[in-house]
Amino acid sequence: MSKILIVDDESGIRNFCYDLFTREGFEVVTVACGEQLFDVLKTEKPDLVLMDILIPGEEGLSLLRRMPNEKDKRIPVIVFSGYVTPEIEKEAYEAGAVEVLKKDITLHELRDKVKKIISAGPRLFRGPEDKTRKEKILVVDDEETVRRFLSEFFERKGFEVLAVASGEEAIQAVRDEKPAMVLLDIVMPGMDGIVTLRKIREIDPKVGVVMATGLQDEMLARDATQLGAYAYVVKPFDLKYLELVVLTRLVISA
Repeated sequence: MSKILIVDDESGIRNFCYDLFTREGFEVVTVACGEQLFDVLKTEKPDLVLMDILIPGEEGLSLLRRMPNEKDKRIPVIVFSGYVTPEIEKEAYEAGAVEVLKKDITLHELRDKVKKIISAGPRLFRGPEDKTRKEKILVVDDEETVRRFLSEFFERKGFEVLAVASGEEAIQAVRDEKPAMVLLDIVMPGMDGIVTLRKIREIDPKVGVVMATGLQDEMLARDATQLGAYAYVVKPFDLKYLELVVLTRLVISA
């Protein structure tokens, strides 16, 4: 039986998560603050930690950075917060989170995310040396330099990369090539990224889409995630973060 550790100062959230996951057959342990987190980790061996970041005492991202980091000891951590911005999401991934979720997520979405991450297990922490990747990535950006830059980066990482310059070309490529992942610019001539995202989701609801833009616009980020984008990244790209987002999405969806 898989075990989930819930870290949240709101008793209502702890109770909700306890009831949800015990009904699904998981063993659940709940704690109210970060100080209890490491005490529990010494005695329990959870398969996943679901943790708020706005908790009394040491804040969640700091706790996350202190989690065991050795590959054979790492525990998947989902940040589960009522307040998530693109900046917080980026910090959380860089600190070691495998997923960042807002508390307005539906019960079914939360349950399914947790199940997928637990089933992925150690594959979440495999690096480039662990396997040769065969997944196909579609890069969509009207700037040729960006397409070339991202294509060369992900090809070096072992992916097959396709690159197109417009939303119209992206839609055709999704139909014909069936990529596992799409890196999609938001601001493009003609069909913009949000409209393109809508049409991609109609063609293939399961394909992972990461939105990219030079505009730090939280409204666009919310629009994109509400339409099913997995994440939102800001130009100029932090390549380590971008790779982490892509790898996590691919592993969880496998």
